[in-house]
Amino acid sequence: MARNWYSQKVFPKLLQWSMKQAAFGPLRESLLAQASGAVLEIGFGTGANVPYYPRAVESITALDPNPGMLPIARSQISHKQHVPIQVRWIIASGETLPFLTHSFDSVVSTMTLCSVPKISFVIQEIHRVLKPKGKFLFLEHGRSPDPWVRRWQDLLTPFWKHLGNGCHLNRPMAELIQSQSWAVPSLKTFYLPGVPKAFAYFYQGCAMKGE
Repeated sequence: MARNWYSQKVFPKLLQWSMKQAAFGPLRESLLAQASGAVLEIGFGTGANVPYYPRAVESITALDPNPGMLPIARSQISHKQHVPIQVRWIIASGETLPFLTHSFDSVVSTMTLCSVPKISFVIQEIHRVLKPKGKFLFLEHGRSPDPWVRRWQDLLTPFWKHLGNGCHLNRPMAELIQSQSWAVPSLKTFYLPGVPKAFAYFYQGCAMKGE
């Protein structure tokens, strides 16, 4: 019960605060400029991506397993009336997406795959619901290539998972994403400035489903 209270009442507010870092704005903008058509956003959270979606987006299906995120997300979107995009809310897990195969033109995940319990299942489901030639757009933090940073990530992750609502610092995101049968034409890795390196190694890219 205490864990649910933290997850639904406290963590959404912590997430909203942490996602306000100025460095995230340009990253979201460059990533989401590639989105189009019907979009599924996995781990919608507090709706921080909404202002950055381009006009080519027709609709957003906002999926998150945590109902505590919904009041904050709705409040944020109501203050952004300049965003003329239909948003449909779904409370569900990414491991078993409640959608038909080939349902979406784009799937978006930002700072989400670190926290899902079964990441390989989520990636398989993303691939399934994408239309042929659809795009998976991701901005995720994870395992660093630097040995001393990795040691800190491995040391901190068991404790950080409790504070970060399941967040892992040490998942090898590129390897996990590339394990699925799609092309990855765009992938950048970098440390986010101004953040301790154990928390700051990011993967940003686009994976495309075949025909």
